Amino acid sequence: MIKRVEVQYRGIFQKNLAKKIGSDIVMIASSMGQRAFSNGRYSDAPERNGIPCKYFAFVSPDLSEEELEAECGAKLEIDEANVSVVLDDTMCKGVEPWGWHGVRPINERVVKDGCLVVITKRPHEELLQFIGKKPYNYRLATLDGEASLAGLWVNKDDLTYEHVLGAIAAVEPTIISIEAVEAYLMKKTKDKKRAEAARAAYNSLRQEAKPPRVKTVTPNEGIVWTHEIPVLPKWFEMQEGAVVPAVPRGFQMGPKGQSRNTGFKRGTTKTQRPAVRFDLCTKCTLCWAECPDECFDPTTDGYYDIEYQYCVGCGKCAEVCPVKECIVMVDELQFHDNNSPWEDWKKDPKTYITSLEAKKGTERVNYPVVTGKGVIVTKGEVMPEGKIVPVRKTEEVEV
Repeated sequence: MIKRVEVQYRGIFQKNLAKKIGSDIVMIASSMGQRAFSNGRYSDAPERNGIPCKYFAFVSPDLSEEELEAECGAKLEIDEANVSVVLDDTMCKGVEPWGWHGVRPINERVVKDGCLVVITKRPHEELLQFIGKKPYNYRLATLDGEASLAGLWVNKDDLTYEHVLGAIAAVEPTIISIEAVEAYLMKKTKDKKRAEAARAAYNSLRQEAKPPRVKTVTPNEGIVWTHEIPVLPKWFEMQEGAVVPAVPRGFQMGPKGQSRNTGFKRGTTKTQRPAVRFDLCTKCTLCWAECPDECFDPTTDGYYDIEYQYCVGCGKCAEVCPVKECIVMVDELQFHDNNSPWEDWKKDPKTYITSLEAKKGTERVNYPVVTGKGVIVTKGEVMPEGKIVPVRKTEEVEV
């Protein structure tokens, strides 16, 4: 028997955290007399901050180390997961985890009666607005917390690691038990608060917890997955020689007017998206000129639309925008589609502004230039329609 765990994380920002979870599942399972090993699988664009990636752990009570590795070691993607941990809840909208092979449901690999564990502050019902339906029952567990996007290769020590280990023990104790987790953390860190953090997460996911944090999801819950899953050609269908068809080139004014590679949309990379108040825009062109992914489309009236399927949420447009509250980075889970914001604004400006301000909320979350410092949260402001206030953004850079 083999139990499989996948840790779904955002590349670069959470790599050390995911690796630490995977490797210590192995150590804890081994202390329980089981055989286990862990490996990672990065995605195709390692330079892309935030790209969805995975780390795996495999645990067996009866196979030898050689048999376990022979069964699982050569796989770049697992076929099924008894537990799937999601370190950033915005990935619930779907991930493109390997080989540019389509936007996949976050729960795609979860088996019947398996568990999807999401670090989030949102209730089950909100997450299920984005998660694909399964043909069988599975469990959805919400572990209270926020995404630990600390910075480049940095593990933010906010006890997320300990919480995840405790959560896995709660939803699948045959992989690791909470007693083994506590003993391991005490031996490794000599820090009682870390063992207590794991136990607290464990208790929060037990069935008797109030309110319940683990929900059984039925086949009627979730959404019908609309993203097309590419079908790889069979070996006998492949072209002879090394032929790479060129991306069609072209340009026209308006939404989706610039030619882009339709096989590499990159939109699942972002945790935040730029929200634009076109009524505050001065048409300075900075967002269009500075966007590293060229996801701004010039329109016939001098504004710049956004193609969100290609936006990676880097925040450069919001950083360079010289007008207060014109471009603000907003939590990706506030949005349910990738519609053209310019078209929505042109159709009904007042409704667009009202809806956008509701999504923006009262807090503005920014990531500082110096990585590893977490986030900077400031108070937002609702600007009257058409009121343009110049702003100069500065930040102290540590040396």
